[in-house]
Amino acid sequence: GEYASASTAATSCLDQCPAGKYSGTVVRWVTVTAVCLECEAGKASSTVGATSESTCTTCEAGKHASSSTAATSCTSCVAGTYSGTGGASSCLECEAGKASGVVGATSESTCTTCEAGKYASATGATSCTSCVAGTYSDTGGASSC
Repeated sequence: GEYASASTAATSCLDQCPAGKYSGTVVRWVTVTAVCLECEAGKASSTVGATSESTCTTCEAGKHASSSTAATSCTSCVAGTYSGTGGASSCLECEAGKASGVVGATSESTCTTCEAGKYASATGATSCTSCVAGTYSDTGGASSC
């Protein structure tokens, strides 16, 4: 779980890889260098000084780990989104005309269809909005009135 930082020589003290990363080697030409590698998208690790990719655990359904940073933990899907499988790098949004107030949703079925008289104009809605006076929606699943 250690690597040689740019400011230290390979024979001096080594630094520990931070959480979300693990030590590995990179071969460039004939030089082998110890570096910290990030857990892949959909996985996270809270272990400091990890020595193997096996410390990167797969996020469970309803959670995700972004590919843009070395994730130290999996994050629950916010309301209006869901993740039906493990190892997600992002959560999927409920489609327009549907909404979900569930945090950590594991299925698209948590996205409920807006009833007649209500709508959800955008994807990822957390609730359906009532039609204003003078407008209507006579069917469920409307994205506008």
